[in-house]
Amino acid sequence: MLIQFYSHLKNHSLKFLPFFSFVILLSSCAPSKRFTEYKETSIKDYKNEIRVLLGDSPTEIKTGSDVYLISQNEKLAIIKSGNKISIEPLYQDLLIKLGSKNFNGKDFNLEPVSDSLIKVNNKRYRGKIKLMNVDGKIKQINQLSLEDYLKGVMTKEMPVGKGNENFEAFKAFAIAARTYALNKIFNSRTYYDLLPDVNDQVYGGVDAEHPISNKAVDETKGLILTFKDEPAIIFYHSTCAGFTENAKNVFTKDEIEYLKSIKDGETPYCSISPNFNWKEVIPEKTLIKRLFDAKLLKSENYSIEKFNIKSRFSSGRINELEIILKSVDGLSSVSIFGNQIRSIIKNQSGNGILKSNNFIIELTPEKNVEIIGKGYGHGVGLCQWGAIAQSRSGKSYQEILSHYFPGTEIKKLND
Repeated sequence: MLIQFYSHLKNHSLKFLPFFSFVILLSSCAPSKRFTEYKETSIKDYKNEIRVLLGDSPTEIKTGSDVYLISQNEKLAIIKSGNKISIEPLYQDLLIKLGSKNFNGKDFNLEPVSDSLIKVNNKRYRGKIKLMNVDGKIKQINQLSLEDYLKGVMTKEMPVGKGNENFEAFKAFAIAARTYALNKIFNSRTYYDLLPDVNDQVYGGVDAEHPISNKAVDETKGLILTFKDEPAIIFYHSTCAGFTENAKNVFTKDEIEYLKSIKDGETPYCSISPNFNWKEVIPEKTLIKRLFDAKLLKSENYSIEKFNIKSRFSSGRINELEIILKSVDGLSSVSIFGNQIRSIIKNQSGNGILKSNNFIIELTPEKNVEIIGKGYGHGVGLCQWGAIAQSRSGKSYQEILSHYFPGTEIKKLND
């Protein structure tokens, strides 16, 4: 039976190198149960294929393995390893040029001749590569199984560690990432399901795989996180620094029972994170320009008088930051709220957002803005370094997921 999910909350994604964070909320009109207890049944995935958009408008593809060029289920040619094809949009179709031969069609597939892998533009993928014309733009899409997709995600989002020390954390993360990906399948865009970057989950194909992370995917095959028999809302981040955050304070309008702020151990599990404590120093004029770029100031002709932290959430993260400024017109102030603080202030170099909004801030005598902070990410849901620490202390993936998503259940998908 086909089950439909309907999205009630747009996807939110922020870049927190080396980890990333995502959310999607879905619900169903179907009254029947969709899952069986994961201890009682085997699994056949709802959908054996997921579509990952690798890029827009490639004009040339070089193969690193022998591949078939296929259109409308017809094998048109074999592209030998090392050969190139050029691709052009032609009205609503595509024009493929292979040597002296031209092929015209609405879409084309590149599929391996003998190996299970396909190599294009020096990157290896499982499944096949689909080329299609969408509104005059060439879309390059990797179509593969959900489980194979996860294998290309794991090490892009979590560190491998030494030996099996991170294995239970990997299993917990595999279940969270699978839940996210499954939701996206049932809430997909027209031509693809996911992007391969921080807008969804970072995907690196076969070259990102590792035996340990592949084993974690295999041992949790088909398992997802549920709440009241529905796929759970998935958020994760690098380092919570002692307390996770309430989803309502960052992403949602309503309280979510299993996404409230929790204490992450008497001694924070994620204290092993390299980003548990951090410091940024930003020149005053640089911060003024960032406030101007965010349209909070009418010009850059201001100086900073002081910072007031007007309120914090119970987790310690800042809810409202007030900045008192001085100009020729006198004193004025601007306020920044919640997670917005991170994207406006940014890090010292300006090439990324501030690691978290849990910090103290002051203006130094040298006219620098000094920020001393804790944690990495928005803090909602699974704390990745906390999961790693729990794995290293001997906790199971079930215990890790129960800790960060209390009240949820791990279940297998029905046939």
